[in-house]
Amino acid sequence: MDHPQQHQGGAKALLKRYLQGNASPEEKEQVEYWYSTLHNPAQSPLSPEERAILQQSILQHITRQTAPVRPLYRRKWLRYAAAVALMAGLGGWMYSHYQPAHPMIVQTGVGSTRQIVLPDSSIVTLNAGTTLQLTAHFGQHDRKVILDGEAFFVVHPDAAHPFSVQHGQLTTTVLGTAFNIRSRPGEENTKVAVASGKVQVATARENYILEGNETLQYNSLNGLAVKGHEDTALIGQWQHAMLDFNGYTLTGMVAELQRQYPVRIQLYATPADTAHYNISFRREDIHNILDVLAGLTGITYKHENEQIIIYTKTYAH
Repeated sequence: MDHPQQHQGGAKALLKRYLQGNASPEEKEQVEYWYSTLHNPAQSPLSPEERAILQQSILQHITRQTAPVRPLYRRKWLRYAAAVALMAGLGGWMYSHYQPAHPMIVQTGVGSTRQIVLPDSSIVTLNAGTTLQLTAHFGQHDRKVILDGEAFFVVHPDAAHPFSVQHGQLTTTVLGTAFNIRSRPGEENTKVAVASGKVQVATARENYILEGNETLQYNSLNGLAVKGHEDTALIGQWQHAMLDFNGYTLTGMVAELQRQYPVRIQLYATPADTAHYNISFRREDIHNILDVLAGLTGITYKHENEQIIIYTKTYAH
């Protein structure tokens, strides 16, 4: 095998071409050989500095790359998960063998989603305005992550290392399944929805077992939990560029719109505005959405000082 410096730009440039799909067959073979020896320095042709470059590049590629959300066909999440795993390719395999020694944090901004492959090959898609933290030495004793926001998980089975998600006051534990969690600071309700498999949701009062098509709504104010059912085609449908305002108040809808669109919104409401609505939108121009909400809820809105001002029906202005 060639030494990496024989390639233009060295190991880092070659790895970049490989991850972008621009490497030649010979270069692909070279990188795959490096991967196979990366954790065995005695066999690796790379210097310590070059091995560090490879490890850092892999970590950055997996945790920082923002992937556009691809449309999902109804009831085809398994095919989607397999395709994602295939697209992750060797880069995902390499990261699955690399346990971070320190907590790792992945975040998404306004209007953006991100798809990452965890060290155990589980796949997580983060909705806008979401933070996911992996504990140090993830996968060595357990697989624990901390979620602040909304994410869809496709968990790789590993009975010896249960996968758990801490979100607010709850902890959801699984062995191998696909599920969606929505748990945002300031929101009254947390929701866990299972697309397939089985999870356990631990609250302060009780543990709940959820299977495919089942949901759990937990109210953080009174500690009440309610089980329900939901079509698997609707679970995690924000990945389809959908906005699902199921059980939302006007305040909740406005907060979600600000996460999904780079706009400032000021809502003027009264204590009487407690109604909950069930409505879904394609992710389209925000003014189209506001026009529909005006007809549904009676709100009015205007543009002023580079922001959108919304008045509820009960607010006198």
